[in-house]
Amino acid sequence: MGLTARLLRSCVETLVGFVLSPAFCLIILPIHVLLFSPFIALGLCSSDAAVGVPPALLAWRRLPYLIPMVLFVDLPITILFLATNLIEGLFLRNSLTLAVYSLCRGSSQLPYREPTLPDTEAGLHARDRSRPNTIDGARYRGHDSVWAALEGDGDNVRPGDVRLISLKWLMALAERGGVLPRRQDLPDEAFLSSAQLRRIEQGARRGFDLAGFVEAFERFSKEPSLSSFLGFCASFFGRKRNPDRLLPIISVSYCWLEAAHPDREGRQLQLLSRKLRGLYGGRGLLGACREYGFSDMGVFLDWSAGYQKDPALFAERRAYEASRSAAEKAAFDRMLDNTMDLWYAHASVTVVLLTQLPDELPAGFDRSRTYDTRGWTTFERCSAELGAKLSKLGFAKWKLVIDVASDDGGAQRRLPATPERMATLLAACRFTNGADSATVLALYKKTAKAVLGTVEKLYYYGLPLVRGDAWTSPALLAEALNHCESLRTLILTGNRLDDEGVAELAAGLEDAALPALESLYVGSNRFGARGVGALCGVFHRGVAPTLQMLNVGSMPIGDEGAVALAAALATGKPSHGLHLGWCDVGDEGAMALAAALPAAGQGCRVIASNNRIGLAGQVALVDALEAKHGPQLGNGMAVQQMNMLPWLYPLVRAWGRGWRRVVESGRFTICKTAHLYD
Repeated sequence: MGLTARLLRSCVETLVGFVLSPAFCLIILPIHVLLFSPFIALGLCSSDAAVGVPPALLAWRRLPYLIPMVLFVDLPITILFLATNLIEGLFLRNSLTLAVYSLCRGSSQLPYREPTLPDTEAGLHARDRSRPNTIDGARYRGHDSVWAALEGDGDNVRPGDVRLISLKWLMALAERGGVLPRRQDLPDEAFLSSAQLRRIEQGARRGFDLAGFVEAFERFSKEPSLSSFLGFCASFFGRKRNPDRLLPIISVSYCWLEAAHPDREGRQLQLLSRKLRGLYGGRGLLGACREYGFSDMGVFLDWSAGYQKDPALFAERRAYEASRSAAEKAAFDRMLDNTMDLWYAHASVTVVLLTQLPDELPAGFDRSRTYDTRGWTTFERCSAELGAKLSKLGFAKWKLVIDVASDDGGAQRRLPATPERMATLLAACRFTNGADSATVLALYKKTAKAVLGTVEKLYYYGLPLVRGDAWTSPALLAEALNHCESLRTLILTGNRLDDEGVAELAAGLEDAALPALESLYVGSNRFGARGVGALCGVFHRGVAPTLQMLNVGSMPIGDEGAVALAAALATGKPSHGLHLGWCDVGDEGAMALAAALPAAGQGCRVIASNNRIGLAGQVALVDALEAKHGPQLGNGMAVQQMNMLPWLYPLVRAWGRGWRRVVESGRFTICKTAHLYD
């Protein structure tokens, strides 16, 4: 571009900015007050070491304190922030200033330096695994497989092999102090047919389409444009029936108290009913389901879903075995072999974990046989945690995995257990029938291969990844990711990962792992330059060869971390976009990124806003972006900085610090209502 043309364009952009910027600030002022100032306020009263959102702040963010907080905290912060940002943007960092600075110092002639990746430890060699079948994976996400399990599929399952009972009927039975009979002895009114369940599913209300919102956000992140931005804005108003794509089905995971009968005295049923009624502020699980539009829920309990032997004949072994006919035994085997995985691993089925035992237990009961020591319950819970289920629903007000021992109606989140880990777990578990061990392991291997091998998105917002933890360590995450051959999006934000944790995660990844990964979000964690080096070091081992977008925002990686990212960028990782806002990057890191950008992927963009980059680094990045993509308004927005006025950058850092604390707490749904951060 000629000198005159560039200066003329910069003059026009600056004049337009003087006209439009004040109006734009007035328009976004209420949005900033409602959505962004709370993060800044939280960050201002926090240290870098602070973790999560304190309960005291949550109390101040609810009525009657909400309005005073908005008027006397959020509004002044917004006015100060926008006013000083306006001054810096219009007078100190406008387009004309950057263009003149660039021409004076010749920043567009920056020499390209061949970057090198930091030395990293060798990873694990890839294991030979059979590739998962996408049809098998669809079994755990589409609704057709569940309906086929109830109605018959013409091959492996016949109509009536499995029957679900009504949650309303079950709760009423518990209220009467009754005992749940085996399937053969249940009255017809206890059951819900598949036709009834389909009608219940069709009665779901219309609500916010969270999946559509996420898809629009990801599209805008990958390809920022006017159309993708408008699509993202429109997604705020997206509504659809049954927006969370749920099925009106609950599966209960529980312990059998006796070999012949799971609950002869009805005490487990009483405990389950009491716990379910007390959930969600007293509305109960059934009340939350009704708010979603489900008038009832079908309940899978193995005792009532499949044909069972007569417990009254247990003492007479021959009569006991003969109490279930050959046809009933065949139906039970078909249920066990072809549907048990669905009831716990399916993405749309709610799983209730009865991890507590009743206070009164049968005489002679071994109290060491708890929920966590049983083979079948271990299978059921681990199946529910494989990754098909969302940890947080958009419209429904209940969790897809519910531990009745938890007061908040959820369950402690754990990472997926691989088949190898399940073999270790089952070796330490006990089965009522010892022959079940091999059956359970084979069934879990099939389920885990199908779910992990075909899952395309994994979200772990706010899940602490702690080294040495039995269920949530970085090493266990790496072990699970090695099975995720179809994974396209991985979100590890707010996981409190430090440098050592990232090194452990990187070391556990096999060579050529994550072959389909396109988007990796690791922002709002605790690692710095060393962690970035370990993360980037896996790329030369063939990990994530198709990576398009990498987000490391809101972390103190500094210039050294930016240099490591520049080295990866020069090798084509990521190929499409690198986001490192709020990362405390200065001119040195910006220069390294600008030097690496010419060798990056053809469509690659770098977004490095809200750092401590000065004019030299900002000009270098703008020139590199314009050389790659041509003159665009988005180039300046991608590297917008706010640090020339002495009080502005502390506000920017507080913003990033507050956001990280909110994400670490797992409260990533932001709305300024009576439930802010909920």
